[in-house]
Amino acid sequence: MADKHLTENLKGNYFSSERKDMTFLKSITLVALLPIWAGYAFALYNGDSNNLSNYSLLILAFSAMNFNAICGVEKIENKVLNLVAKLDGVLFFIWVFVTIIQLLIK
Repeated sequence: MADKHLTENLKGNYFSSERKDMTFLKSITLVALLPIWAGYAFALYNGDSNNLSNYSLLILAFSAMNFNAICGVEKIENKVLNLVAKLDGVLFFIWVFVTIIQLLIK
């Protein structure tokens, strides 16, 4: 009886690498990155350095949470979220490149 229960758990999602609540959190943070990028662009346009640093920290934190999806290591099942992850990844690497260039110039 116990062996049957153990094998059912091994076959199911009990020991899977990602839980359902984590995939929900990942999808929320991927979608939340889009307005954060828009806020960063608006703060950059207005020249507000305080908001730029706040948005930069948010971008860094949310991108670190979704690094596997953004870099393309992990493919998301939803096509729209996969596209959003690729867009966030491109924006992230452009942002990193521009930030490094700005630091080298100053």
